[in-house]
Amino acid sequence: MHEVLITRQPVFDRHLDTVAYELRYGQPVSTLQSGASSNAQRFLDTVLELGLDALVGARLAIVSFPPPVMVSSLPDLLPLLPADRLVLAAGPDDLREPELRGVIRRLLASGCRLLLNLADDPLFTALPLDDADFIRLSLRHARAKLDRRRALERWLTEQLADVASYRSGGLRVLVSDVQDYREFVRSRDLGVDLFQGDFLFRPILVRGRRQPVSSAALFLLARLSDPAIEFEEVERLLAQDVQLTYKLLKLVNAVWFARRTRVESLRQALLVLGLRSVAAWVAVLVLAGIERKPVELVRTALVRARMCELVAGALGVSSRETAFLTGLLSVLDAALDVPLADTLAELPLTSEVTEALLYHRGPLGRVLAAVLSYEVGHWSPLADLPITPMLLTEAFIDALAFTAQALVGLDLAP
Repeated sequence: MHEVLITRQPVFDRHLDTVAYELRYGQPVSTLQSGASSNAQRFLDTVLELGLDALVGARLAIVSFPPPVMVSSLPDLLPLLPADRLVLAAGPDDLREPELRGVIRRLLASGCRLLLNLADDPLFTALPLDDADFIRLSLRHARAKLDRRRALERWLTEQLADVASYRSGGLRVLVSDVQDYREFVRSRDLGVDLFQGDFLFRPILVRGRRQPVSSAALFLLARLSDPAIEFEEVERLLAQDVQLTYKLLKLVNAVWFARRTRVESLRQALLVLGLRSVAAWVAVLVLAGIERKPVELVRTALVRARMCELVAGALGVSSRETAFLTGLLSVLDAALDVPLADTLAELPLTSEVTEALLYHRGPLGRVLAAVLSYEVGHWSPLADLPITPMLLTEAFIDALAFTAQALVGLDLAP
């Protein structure tokens, strides 16, 4: 049924809370046999089948539709969607075309909101901004023209000044393609409301910065990552940390919710998880315990881990437990603010996992690379995988549901 690839990118507010997801859809190049309108229709069919909550939870959903779909299909389907959480992304040309602008206004009257993309057309005075709830400025487009950080900041200051009168009426400014944390802070300080980009998944490398987790937690993770560790040592190490044991039991009962009986003891939890999975779930607990990092980092780690597990299983490469751990550890540098190679050097991981994480080498590395490509909507590399778009989309949807359950167990929901 899910014959289109679907992914999402988070949109953060000034406190790095996730307030929306931009949904993107498409197909690998080798299977692309129809235009954008057909893919959009398949996307809408999937959303109607699953419900928008399965893709974005209770947050806003930002979606871009081709004009023919906006005119012909969306008005009829809107009553079946939570219109108040649907944000239509459109360009200046869409609002300049009378028929399409009329349709957009009718959709807005039904409860939708409008995000106006101004990447290539920052001439605000020539655009009908009264209809927009959000405008999006692309730092990537500006960066291509401006070669210095100060020039980029000056450009952003000018754009914000141009829309100042509209912001008093509720217009919010979203900046996309934020590259690093410094760029986020500077944009926020200049007055930007919302942020998009991969800056959250890059470590903040500051000399002398205090490590955000205890050495005891890293020692525990290192020992549990040792392939030669025995069951009795795992049980003894975990039993020394009462709080960690409690959290692990709660997590097991949340994720394996289909079990008829609750897991009540550490030994029972270890038997349910399997020895090879314990390190992964302790890593989840370590990530979740880093207070100054946004929840979205843990959420992304879990989605990657579950997708790696399912894709590796479908391809018959590596073990599912190893694939899960690999996806999870792919955010470790951003979580600890330490280069990934330095962090991995402290963990007794197999060469298969290390090569996959650092260089995307080997069968497991190709799985991780495919999952990362899927995450950002870079569909072309997925054409080389011997699995269907349907399977990839189903793995993604499964990963979202799995992650939602895990976050409940971690007390990080919604």
